[in-house]
Amino acid sequence: GDLELARTEYETALRLGPWFVPTYVNLADLHRQTQRDDEAERVLRTGLAQVGDSAELSYALGLTLVRQGRSSDAIAELARAAELAPESPRYAYVYGIALNSAGEVERARRVLDDAYRRHPGDRSLLTGLVTLSRDAGDLEVALRYAVALVELIPEDPGARQLLADIQSRLGGEQ
Repeated sequence: GDLELARTEYETALRLGPWFVPTYVNLADLHRQTQRDDEAERVLRTGLAQVGDSAELSYALGLTLVRQGRSSDAIAELARAAELAPESPRYAYVYGIALNSAGEVERARRVLDDAYRRHPGDRSLLTGLVTLSRDAGDLEVALRYAVALVELIPEDPGARQLLADIQSRLGGEQ
């Protein structure tokens, strides 16, 4: 609970190991907790300048920029994180959702679909694809993803509810 001591220790750790990415992320998170996103941004940009390309730092910076309401800058950083770490479905998911929030629905769907092809067992990607497809009115595609989601996690009542909602909407179109 001693945030000032924690800040001092993180800064010391950065002087001792400026290559250690988690320290930048943790210090930035400490600044987030104290509503100092401008300082969090500075720390993350320093980390990127120090260590070069880092998916973890770009992702954290993207989230910081989202909190600051800087959508286009945030999307660029989230895209970079997803590009640097295609093995991370989380980065692609957040990037896709950010695109959708910015009104780039089709691009968001492509990002999520590409990531889903690489990570077919990822629940978040599937849920995002179901929701974005449904909201875009592409109910046949939404149904395909919803079936896959229920097959992935049959015990999840939320997944079953999404499937039932889409089936109901499709039934109403006939």
